[in-house]
Amino acid sequence: MTSLRIPRFLPATHGFPFPNWYPPHTPVFELPTPFGTIPLGDAHYGLCGGMIFTAMDLYHFDLPVPPGEATKPLRAYFARRLMDSWNLPFGALKYYDWQRRRLASQFLTGVRVSRGLTVRTVEDEWPRIRTELDAGRPAALGLVKVEGWNIRRIAENHQVMAYGYDWHDDRVTIRIYDPNYPGEEAALTLDLANPDAGSRIVHSHEGPSIRGMFFTEYRKPLDVPTV
Repeated sequence: MTSLRIPRFLPATHGFPFPNWYPPHTPVFELPTPFGTIPLGDAHYGLCGGMIFTAMDLYHFDLPVPPGEATKPLRAYFARRLMDSWNLPFGALKYYDWQRRRLASQFLTGVRVSRGLTVRTVEDEWPRIRTELDAGRPAALGLVKVEGWNIRRIAENHQVMAYGYDWHDDRVTIRIYDPNYPGEEAALTLDLANPDAGSRIVHSHEGPSIRGMFFTEYRKPLDVPTV
């Protein structure tokens, strides 16, 4: 078995002590105008991408995680990094593209004519994730949980941060910080055998709830985060 952990990261100490949950109608952004502040978005649907990008920022700058609750300035930083995590426009569209695709590959007279999500995850994305972790860097992951053409459901997908893995034969377990589970260890288990058949990724807290997973490009901010 091959095991790896990036240095100095543990969800209990380097993840945020509060969950990815905010009261309904909590604005994601607040736009100041001469006539007052206009709230934009609803953080109740989650700021997971902003939370993991902020955790990665603090890790790279070797800064402590702020204690306590999600203050207004911290939520504002989450919102800014949430937009960065989508890598607009194509990064956000990838969630929609993947949620429309089938889990298993499609074949015609023995020839693969369409690559399923499991093949894309195993052949394309897992090598990218492993390369990042092997280099000693945390990796941001997009998790596709939704199936179907309804673009309004794109917010039901999720983002987490990988900080290690255990690889044994045809099974890899990726250790993650999941902002939905503050202070808890979490993991994703991916079956590498026969990906054309299609298989869901198993979340240690949620079971086989994930249809596909891809590497999300992270860019370290130029300035030291002020959170």
